[in-house]
Amino acid sequence: MIKRIVVVGAAGSGKTTLARALGDALEAPVTDLDLLFWGPAWSRVDLSVFRERTQRVLANEHWIIAGSYFSQVVDLVWAQADTVVWLDLPRRVSFSRVLRRTVRQVVRREDVFPGCRQSLRAAWRDRLFHSSWREPEKYRSVIPELLDRPEYGHVRLVHLQSSKAVATWWASCVERGGSVRGESDGSSC
Repeated sequence: MIKRIVVVGAAGSGKTTLARALGDALEAPVTDLDLLFWGPAWSRVDLSVFRERTQRVLANEHWIIAGSYFSQVVDLVWAQADTVVWLDLPRRVSFSRVLRRTVRQVVRREDVFPGCRQSLRAAWRDRLFHSSWREPEKYRSVIPELLDRPEYGHVRLVHLQSSKAVATWWASCVERGGSVRGESDGSSC
């Protein structure tokens, strides 16, 4: 059984959406690392606070985490994860999702996180568009390098490279109740 899943990928890849769907299907608590990282008015919490908040989530027996934060908490999260789901969608897909989502949030004056209203200024300041364009390529070197480390040798990788692959994998997880058979190539849960 999958008990501890981390969903990683570029901005706009669908991390939060997939994590929530998995949480509902597998009856597991879901945490978006962004909620632990961002404070009111887009302030960034101190690294020690972020790591402490993350460790509280990891103390649970079952969890699903959405988010990468490789330089801040990957050592904590991946050390306890049994499965890493990598949403490696084409750049055009993730970037267009970020663009549409940001425009929608600005027009509707939506809070992205409590006390964090989306604005074009905030998106520009935090380099949201820049990172959503550059992250897919960056992750193609960072994630394999992390998986080669001995401390993450226990982690099963599910590498999904299209929206169709994501949907197929999610359906197989629901169908099997989260059990994993053999090494995952992205086609089975």
